[in-house]
Amino acid sequence: MQFYVSRLLLMVTRAALKVSGVLFWILVYVASLLAAASYLPDALRLLAKGPLRTFRWEPRKTAPACLTSSKHGQHRQIRIKKSGMRFHYVASGEKGNPLMLLLHGFPENWYSWRYQLDEFCKEYWTVAVDLRGFGSSDAPPELQDYRMETLLQDIQDLISGLGYSDCILVGHDWGGTLAWTFAVRHRNMVSRLIVMNAPHPSAFHDYVLAHPSQLFSSRYVFLFQLPILPEILLSLRDFEYIRKPLVDASTGIQNEERRLSEEEIEAYIYYPSQRGALTPPLNYYRNLFGFFPVKAQDVLVPTLLLWGEQDMFLESAMVPEMQQYVHAPFQAEVIHNASHWLQQDQPEEVNRIIWDFLEQEMPVSTH
Repeated sequence: MQFYVSRLLLMVTRAALKVSGVLFWILVYVASLLAAASYLPDALRLLAKGPLRTFRWEPRKTAPACLTSSKHGQHRQIRIKKSGMRFHYVASGEKGNPLMLLLHGFPENWYSWRYQLDEFCKEYWTVAVDLRGFGSSDAPPELQDYRMETLLQDIQDLISGLGYSDCILVGHDWGGTLAWTFAVRHRNMVSRLIVMNAPHPSAFHDYVLAHPSQLFSSRYVFLFQLPILPEILLSLRDFEYIRKPLVDASTGIQNEERRLSEEEIEAYIYYPSQRGALTPPLNYYRNLFGFFPVKAQDVLVPTLLLWGEQDMFLESAMVPEMQQYVHAPFQAEVIHNASHWLQQDQPEEVNRIIWDFLEQEMPVSTH
């Protein structure tokens, strides 16, 4: 089934990229329906275990203690005057030291950076923010509130609002996509770029069209274009489709010493379990195709790319494709026995590589 679905997705995707307007979106939704069909057998297996249990999910009444604890830093809020948005963040270290801004992915929140908050506070003011629509930050309800330009403006406003003119920008997954794009558009605000398990948008575009296997692995992106259905699927069996990628033997954290406790799993289920809370994060994906084709591409700041080799969502074979878009010192490291959830899976190795990167003297390119 995987072969046929991936080939059909490839055909539809290639066709969509050759057209524009209404026809483009028709083809995107055709691909979305194909993706939804590929998840049907798994959904039926859940249903076979008991329909009542499958369609039961519980909004969590109390946040797990690890989400509200000050163990990893101080919980703070900032309201952006221009947009009116309120962002929650956790900060560790001394303000006045260089800013390290940490951007999480889906379906995470600030907590995914706990090991980096603990480590880099020694020399940096380390700030892990809940992105728009995630965690305790504001979550506007409208689809257009999650366009790329708006998300990039959030990062710009956060850096300025925190009292800085630039930062070391670190991103994972969706946070990595934002970090790549922000570094392209606002290189004067990024002194160093560190990305984990997130491809440069142009490199991903090129790679996926030549590798149907990656298109199949990324089919959830098409699924998430549909209204309502993704919210239902992610909620099934008390959020099984949020839990499983984090803990499954093939997709979850590979390091036995770092596997998530039940409390830590709940840290990523608590917010999505609230009424209507799944839609804002999914709106990131629903705006993704409006971002293509990518116009500006070149990254002109020193860049470190880290990749968990066992990432079952994004193939490590695409890592070499990134260098062509970085016209500045570039370092790429593939970490063995590490999953998509890299900074939580192998934090000691990740932190060591980041320290080595930050301690090198690297001039910013003048291209």
